[in-house]
Formats: sequence, C-alpha cells, structure tokens
Amino acid sequence: MVRVPIRFARSRDCRALAELRYRFRAETESVTETKSRFVRRCTSWMKKRFRAGSCPWRCWVLDDVKRLLGHVCVQLFEKIPNPVNEPELHAYLTNFYVIPEMRDQGLGKRLLDKALSWCRARGIDAVILWPSPASKLFYHQYGFVAPSDIFELRHDAPRPRSRRQTKA
Repeated sequence: MVRVPIRFARSRDCRALAELRYRFRAETESVTETKSRFVRRCTSWMKKRFRAGSCPWRCWVLDDVKRLLGHVCVQLFEKIPNPVNEPELHAYLTNFYVIPEMRDQGLGKRLLDKALSWCRARGIDAVILWPSPASKLFYHQYGFVAPSDIFELRHDAPRPRSRRQTKA
C-alpha cells in the first residue's frame, strides 16, 4: 500500500482540485464546457467553500508533495430540530476521486475511511452519495445500501397522471 499523506484541502489547492474535478467527470461523460472555463468557475466555487474551518463543506486530499492524487468531499446538512428521537445531522459524500494511475493501491479506501471517520466523530446519522455504476460494489463493502425511506423528484421527469385523469 502506498503511503501518501491525507490532509484537509487548502485554498491554494482549489485550482488543482478543479482540474481533477474536470478530469473526474470527463472520464465517463461528454463535457459541455471548455476545460479553462470550467476550471475558473469551479476554482472560484471551491475557494468560497473549502476555506479552513468553513462549514458545511470539508474536502480531504491525497498530497504526495508534487501533486494531488485524489480527493473526497463531504457536505453536512441538517434537518429542522425535532421533538422526537430522530437524528438531525446528515452528510453528503461527493467528488470522490483517485487519479487512474494511482488506483488499486488502497488510496481510495484510506480517503473514504478518513471521511467516514470524521462523520462518525461528529455524530452524523446518515451519509448519502450518488454512486457511479462502477463504484457500487466498493460502497456496498462499506455498508452503503439503496435507501428505502427517501423520495426523489427529478424536475425533468414526466409527471404521472393522477387517478382522476386516468379514469375514462
């Protein structure tokens, strides 16, 4: 296993992180924005959110001193306070990426362990993510499962007809 230090992202990492984000998404999907434009936009977005001590975002990076080899981000989100025994703090795990030439060396496992450990230490009830088809088995090994208690509405999805509309 390669021993590369993991640390919190710093403001000066944002451009490299934005470039990795572009690489990450361009690996599997057709891009619709030029790399230079995306990197400028994403760098600005990250600088506002990944400042030291900022909340609700955290980002960890694999840093071998020469370059960033990977990253994982977590956004905390709260539910409105509850008078019943129902957890109120959750996390969204995203932008989890290790550069292809460094995969299969345990780096992704170490990154995910770091993020999940941080979540446990803060009493996070649930961690959600949107896996790629290729990453589902990896996440299953950590105990991630498809939720049974959440609904999703996609604004571009056709709306079902109501019962009243379907009766002829």
